[in-house]
Amino acid sequence: MLRPGSVAMKRMCIGITVNIIVGLVVAAALMAPAYILPWFTGTPLTWFREKYFWMFWAFGLALAGCPRVWPVAGALGLLALLEVTQFGSLAFSGEYITPFAIGLMFVEILEVLETAAAHSMHFFFVPLVVIVPYALSSLVLGLTWNRQFKSRWCIVLIIVFLLFPLVRIKTHTDRADIVNFFPTANNPSLVNTLNAYSLWFGVLMPERILGTRETREFASYTFRELPVEPSAMTVVVIMGESLTPSHMSLFGYDRRTTPFLDSLAENPSFVFGKGFSAANATRSSLPMFYTVQYHPLDENGLQKQDANLFLLAKKHGFTTYYLSAQNSNCLNGVNLSSIDRMVTSESRPELFERQKDEGLLELLQEVQPAERRFIVIHQRNIHLPYKTNTEHRPQFQKYPIGDDIDFATASVNAYDNAVGYVDFLYGQVISEIQKKSKGPVYFFITSDHGEELGENGHWGHDQLNLDSPSVPLIFYGVGVDARFIGGLRQKPLYTHYEMGKKIAEVLGYDIHNPEEEAGVVYVNGVASFGRSGYLRFRRGPTDTPEDLQIFR
Repeated sequence: MLRPGSVAMKRMCIGITVNIIVGLVVAAALMAPAYILPWFTGTPLTWFREKYFWMFWAFGLALAGCPRVWPVAGALGLLALLEVTQFGSLAFSGEYITPFAIGLMFVEILEVLETAAAHSMHFFFVPLVVIVPYALSSLVLGLTWNRQFKSRWCIVLIIVFLLFPLVRIKTHTDRADIVNFFPTANNPSLVNTLNAYSLWFGVLMPERILGTRETREFASYTFRELPVEPSAMTVVVIMGESLTPSHMSLFGYDRRTTPFLDSLAENPSFVFGKGFSAANATRSSLPMFYTVQYHPLDENGLQKQDANLFLLAKKHGFTTYYLSAQNSNCLNGVNLSSIDRMVTSESRPELFERQKDEGLLELLQEVQPAERRFIVIHQRNIHLPYKTNTEHRPQFQKYPIGDDIDFATASVNAYDNAVGYVDFLYGQVISEIQKKSKGPVYFFITSDHGEELGENGHWGHDQLNLDSPSVPLIFYGVGVDARFIGGLRQKPLYTHYEMGKKIAEVLGYDIHNPEEEAGVVYVNGVASFGRSGYLRFRRGPTDTPEDLQIFR
């Protein structure tokens, strides 16, 4: 006969075992909707990531250990409701719901409900995709309720789980850059859902109610469709990383770091100049570039996505590609539903670990022939630490980078070595694309931002000055109409914004921005929407910035 203490210990062990199993069931249920939805929509989603699975398992343990029904029912019910809106957005628009969309949803709630009702027969599966897994996990919780180990502390853990995304947003080192917490293709749907709702209710809505952040209304862009001729063509954007023109021999640098680009300098179809990126950090610059955003405070581009270059290309029959040696977070805030093939360092980690940026060449070999193609290539090379960029290619380590060299000299040498490697890759990319293209090919080459290499004592690219955003703006055409190239020579590109408009023109759209100020350039800081400040200056007669203003 067991003693009372032994009986209690046995019950506790059984209860903990049951909790562990139930926690696994809950974790699977929370991830299951993203696995099921593609059966109906055909759009693949990330449904499993190990670190989130264990977080969801811990949440499942808390649910199983909760001694009261109402926190369990309330938490699962809330998550199910939020996920229904998420999957409604995915099914209807093909895109994760953003904080901006959440705000608009509450403003136009009646219209949203009316639209949902009108299309209920087409999207009947949306609530089922969420409710069925959640209901099954609730059933398991209910059937094992009396066998579970219970603790009042589990109520606290449930609350902590639900509030954790908001706490993370509020305390993160990059908390000023809200786009960092926008949905990303690499996260399971529930993570994106919690981030988006936390960002809206915890940050954006209070700011708008209390008026604690500078905002202003911007007029919307208008679009005029242009003829796209000829029918067969390829448009390529090569987005570099941390590339400054001051270390490119193409622009007069005393070291011959860009021999391939130098060889094109006299080519009549090659146009190059120095200018400025949209921002001085990747995650604030690229969303602005791909949505052709002019003013740092203008939220219309990310809210409406009407100038999204992938969307514009898709509308005019282009097959769209995004091939990146970096992670998908670089596109946070950009609607991805118009990208036909998207490959990042997360989806092919072994490729980029083995080949680094040369993995992009392998991906280009997989690009299928098509009449019209819009291909974006995002490099990783040249990013800090500079010396790691050429470790797999010692032939590009032209300048010494040993430990016996002082920091500044070694850093500049490693950077210049990486620039030489990038120049080699430009030649390989252009050659590979030319081999598989029909009709003219338009190459637009720039960088997400520039880099400071000791100027004013700064290293990196996070300063609100004119060095961090200094980038090359290059065009190379193969079989391109001479009038187009003549126009570029007559009015050289000076900003990411101007390059974005020119790309849109090639894709068949003339973008008119009523808010554009003649000769005025804006450069955002490291955080989106001017949250860490921005620059305003005028383009002088010799392209030298004038009347610089810094807004913080």
